[in-house]
Amino acid sequence: MSQNLRRTIVIEGVRYHDDRPKSCERCFFWKNKRTGCILGKENCYYLAHAPEKPSKCDNCPYARGGPCVTVSCYKDLEAWLRERRR
Repeated sequence: MSQNLRRTIVIEGVRYHDDRPKSCERCFFWKNKRTGCILGKENCYYLAHAPEKPSKCDNCPYARGGPCVTVSCYKDLEAWLRERRR
């Protein structure tokens, strides 16, 4: 199953994939009570991360080698420069 299509659950305000064990002690990565999880809470295997938003330059052929030369990028740059000058 694709990672984007997996269902999620929320436990204590943190979003996990629904196949997460009810207790960390039943997880494959749990070592023992003293050591705990070998991955740590911030690197939990079952954490469901929000999908990243695609950038407008992801498929742009000009964004690869050097500065982008598309009109939309120049408009964004011009707006940013105007705001900065104020």
